[in-house]
Amino acid sequence: MVDEDRTTLAPTEIYGRSDEEQNGPRIWRKKTEEPPGNCIVYSLTIFVIVFAVCLILSLIFLRISKPEIEIVSISTRDLRFGGNSSNPYFNATLVSDISIRNSNFGAFEFGDSSLRVVYADHGVVGETTIGGRRVEAHKTVRVTGIVAEIGSFWLLNKRDLDSDLRLGFLELRSVAEIRGMVKVLGRRRWKVSVMSCTMRLNLKGRFIQNLLCD
Repeated sequence: MVDEDRTTLAPTEIYGRSDEEQNGPRIWRKKTEEPPGNCIVYSLTIFVIVFAVCLILSLIFLRISKPEIEIVSISTRDLRFGGNSSNPYFNATLVSDISIRNSNFGAFEFGDSSLRVVYADHGVVGETTIGGRRVEAHKTVRVTGIVAEIGSFWLLNKRDLDSDLRLGFLELRSVAEIRGMVKVLGRRRWKVSVMSCTMRLNLKGRFIQNLLCD
């Protein structure tokens, strides 16, 4: 049998329709570019957030407050009192411990300061010195053994002293003013801390009671 030549009837190439695009079918893609208005909103939002964070941090770290000072304990020694109605007297030695609390983010340095003891509303009856020092950031320093000699010889007017001596109590107030500098991140500020502590000197018991600091 003689092989016959066979002609393939299927077309070897497929031609697209004349109305179809030669570059292939269209593919839909989502646009990734944001409108200009949205970029401005995002930029402003980021700016506001950064500004708010900086403001909060500055209020926390750069805020400078005055240190707090108060009497922790106080005792008496060498107490003497007496006399008559025309010439009453008293004298004693007060030994106190004070604390200085620095709540700032920088150190507090102060020089020598005075501590005065006042009898009721009649005036100063004693004075001493608090030695200057440095209190580190967020630290509390305790100053011990501050000695103040008090006595009625300071008074020009001894009105009511005789009656107070007979009652056995003297109302005293300890006042101190510390002036120093706080340094925070290169900033320096002068601060004045004032201490005012009231107390009662029990003459018969020879001790201090009702100690209260503002």
